[in-house]
Amino acid sequence: MINVAMDVHVRNSVVHATVSGGRVLQRGRVQNRLADLAAFLAPVEQEAAESGQEVVVTIENTTNARGMLRMLESYGQQAGLNLTARAVDPRKMRVIAESVCKCDRLDAATLNELAGADLRLPVCYFPDDETFALREHLRARADLVRLRTMSKNRVHSIFHRRCILTPATGDVFAARGRVFLQQARGQLDQAGAVLLDRWLGVVDQIDEHLDASDQELTELAGAERWKSSVELLRTMPGVGRLTALTILAELGDIHRFRSRAAVANYAGLTPVVRSSNQKTWHGHITRRGPALLRAMLTQAAWNAIRYAPVYDAIFQRVSERRGSQVAIVAVARRMLEDAWTMLIRGEPFRHSVRAVLRTQQASDAEIIAPGAAG
Repeated sequence: MINVAMDVHVRNSVVHATVSGGRVLQRGRVQNRLADLAAFLAPVEQEAAESGQEVVVTIENTTNARGMLRMLESYGQQAGLNLTARAVDPRKMRVIAESVCKCDRLDAATLNELAGADLRLPVCYFPDDETFALREHLRARADLVRLRTMSKNRVHSIFHRRCILTPATGDVFAARGRVFLQQARGQLDQAGAVLLDRWLGVVDQIDEHLDASDQELTELAGAERWKSSVELLRTMPGVGRLTALTILAELGDIHRFRSRAAVANYAGLTPVVRSSNQKTWHGHITRRGPALLRAMLTQAAWNAIRYAPVYDAIFQRVSERRGSQVAIVAVARRMLEDAWTMLIRGEPFRHSVRAVLRTQQASDAEIIAPGAAG
């Protein structure tokens, strides 16, 4: 087997390629382009052609890891190689992450050595194209919401710095609020008036993009790939279309999780545990995994406790000891675990629901991005 390890960066990567026995075939820095990569790996290609050995390429998971794996697979197909490309979790590769003497060349060599050993490396999961596209749409929408919140806060700051009070209730960016903004504009100096118009224009543009994004997500929710799963998840109180799509997109292949606890751990909703001898310390949640999924579930949990006694009981029990913020996270974790079970079994939400007047699940308009407000 031929092992190729790559320490990947944005524009280039450091490569360390060896054949069984440790003989170095190629090493050095190469640009992250298919043509450059093919030229650089010519010795590897020649060795594989002569010996018929499999080529295994190992990289650490980075932002561009998916693109790099696609490029490597494309190179293998064009070169006619039996090539396997994989990305490993850098957080679990402590021998590299905690190295005292750390540089690209040594990292690539160490990763090559580990890949060549008879070890089970922590290989990362990458979703299929449809799931990846849905993730991109949802995360882009969350970014737009954050930008809109920032822009709205800039408008408030214009009045705040000039000691002009905005209405304490209601949305100043709604129809009635816009009337106030136009009236208050006359109290501003020239710079304030110009900046007010500019930021309001930004808010309006973002609203247009959000409307387009919501329309695209509505169409995706009705697509054959997602429709049945979205409808199934929406039987859970507090879960709307956006929350259901986020759960499906961020979890990806639900069968890769072995248990309910594994799903919660992936989402970063499990507490940090430090145990040694007879002492055990429990900290806050790990917050590892998709932040958008945690944010959407937390927002959905506030609605769910109003309608589902099972979630309200969890909230009341935990809030008495730890406070409402910790309690709502506990509800979010339980909701995610229940959602995974529903998807695995193909069963709708089966806990009792309070018979109160409510809409069909949570309003998607209430679901905002992490840290967003207004």
